[in-house]
Amino acid sequence: MTGVRAEFLRSTDLAQRAAQVVPNGVFGHQRSFVFAGGVSRPIPADYPHFVSRAEGCRFWDVDGNEFIDYLCGYGPMIVGYRNERVDRAAEAERAEGTCYNFPSVRYVELAERLVALEPVARWASFALNGTDALMLGLVVARAATGRSALVVADGAFHGNQPWAREGPGWSPGDRSQTRTVPWGDADALGELLASEPVAAVVLCPYEQLVGADNRMPPPGYWDAVRHHCTAHGCLLMIDDIRSGFRLDAAGSCAHFGIQPDLICLSKAMANGYPVAALVGTDAVRPAAEEVFVSGTFWGFGPALAAALATLDLLGEPGTRERLSALGRRLTDGLSALAQVHDLQLVVTGPAALPHVRFDGDVDYELAARFATLMAVQGSFVHPTHNWFLSLAHQPDDIDRTLEHAEVALAGVTRNR
Repeated sequence: MTGVRAEFLRSTDLAQRAAQVVPNGVFGHQRSFVFAGGVSRPIPADYPHFVSRAEGCRFWDVDGNEFIDYLCGYGPMIVGYRNERVDRAAEAERAEGTCYNFPSVRYVELAERLVALEPVARWASFALNGTDALMLGLVVARAATGRSALVVADGAFHGNQPWAREGPGWSPGDRSQTRTVPWGDADALGELLASEPVAAVVLCPYEQLVGADNRMPPPGYWDAVRHHCTAHGCLLMIDDIRSGFRLDAAGSCAHFGIQPDLICLSKAMANGYPVAALVGTDAVRPAAEEVFVSGTFWGFGPALAAALATLDLLGEPGTRERLSALGRRLTDGLSALAQVHDLQLVVTGPAALPHVRFDGDVDYELAARFATLMAVQGSFVHPTHNWFLSLAHQPDDIDRTLEHAEVALAGVTRNR
C-alpha cells in the first residue's frame, strides 16, 4: 500500500477485491480514467473508485471523502442526487409495484409529456437505457424504409451498438452495413446517400467526442442534412442521449432547429433512474407499430414516475439559463486561473456540459494530473469526458471548486 494516500485506502482495497471476481475489477467506462485518442489509463490511487452515497451536487466515496461532482453519473443527475420531489414520485410508484404484465398509467402520462415537449414527436416508446433506444430506433427505421445500411459520423459513440463499435469482441460483420462521414460535412453526407440506399442517418445534435473539442453545427448544416435525407428516402435519427434536456426544455433538436424523424432520449430524463425513450413522427408510426422489440423491464414504473417529476422541475422558468450561467462561472474561472499559471485551457461545447482540455496536451498528461489533484482537494472532474452542471450546484460550490483548481493548477505547473 506504499504511496497510496490514506483517504483512498478502502477504495483501493475494494478495487483489489473486485479484480478477483470481476474482469478488470469493473466493466466499461467506470474503470477508465483516460479513454480517448487511443490513450487508456486505469483510475489512479489518489482518486475515488467506489461511491458510498450522494446528495445534491456531492458524493462521498467509501473512504468518506466528499466531492463536488461535475460528472453527475456521466450525465443523468440534472436536478441533484436524492432530489426530494423526484425520489418521492418514484417511491410512490414503487409502493404500488415495479414490474407488471402490462404498462402502468405513468407509461401513458410520460408518452403524452414527451409528445407535448418535442416539436416533431407524435408518439413515444420506452426502454431502460440509451443503447436500447438506439437499437429500437434503427429497427423502426429499417422497417420504415425496407433498407439496411446506416450512416454515422466518424468516431461517434452511440452506446453498445454492434454497428457503431470496433475492437476485441466486436465483429467487423456487425459494421458491414455502417457507413461513416465527417460530422458537419453535409456535402459528404449527400454524396454518400446518393451512392446507395440507406435506412437512417444517425447523428448527435453537435459533435461531442470524448477527449476532443466539441463542435457546434455550421450554419445551414441541419437544413442541408434534412434535405439530403428527404431527397434520398432515408430517416434522420438524432442521438440526444447525452445533451438532451440540458440545452432546451424541448430537447436539443428544438435548440438547434433540427427536423428529425426519430429522437433517442435518456440520461437526464429521470435524474438517474433507468429509462430511455424513442420518439418519432407520424410518418414512421406505421413502422413502429409493425416491429416487435421488447424488454422485460421496459416501462419500469418508478423510473417513469421519476421522469415525470424531473421534467416538471426542468420545466420551471430559468432552469437552462441557470445551468448555463453555472457552467460559464466555472469555465471562465478555470480559464483565468490557468493563465495565471501559464497554462491555456480550451473550452468547447455548451456551457451546461462543457468540454475542457489543456492546449497541447496530446497524451492527456496534464488533464490526468489536474483531475487527480482536483480529487485530492475535493472536486471531481474527468480528464477527457465532458463535464455536467446540475440544478443542485450553487455559485458557492463553483467558487469552492475554483479554490481547489488554484491548488491543482499550481501542482500541474510544478510537475510539468
